[in-house]
Amino acid sequence: MFYQVRIKRADGTVKKVVSEKKLNRMHWENFQKSEEEIGLVTASKQQVPTWVKQKLDVEYPETYSDLLNYNG
Repeated sequence: MFYQVRIKRADGTVKKVVSEKKLNRMHWENFQKSEEEIGLVTASKQQVPTWVKQKLDVEYPETYSDLLNYNG
């Protein structure tokens, strides 16, 4: 539910009046636009920054070397 909005100037006089119908229409237009932008996969897998990966590789070299040398 929307209510009429009055936008005022610094001196207190009314600058603009936005009706309930216009607010309702603006809301649903924005809602529809944002819904159209959403795809089936909205959250993409974030990449680890290079500097973070390099730092972790230096601090924990055995983690990946054990996995790469696995002879199961």
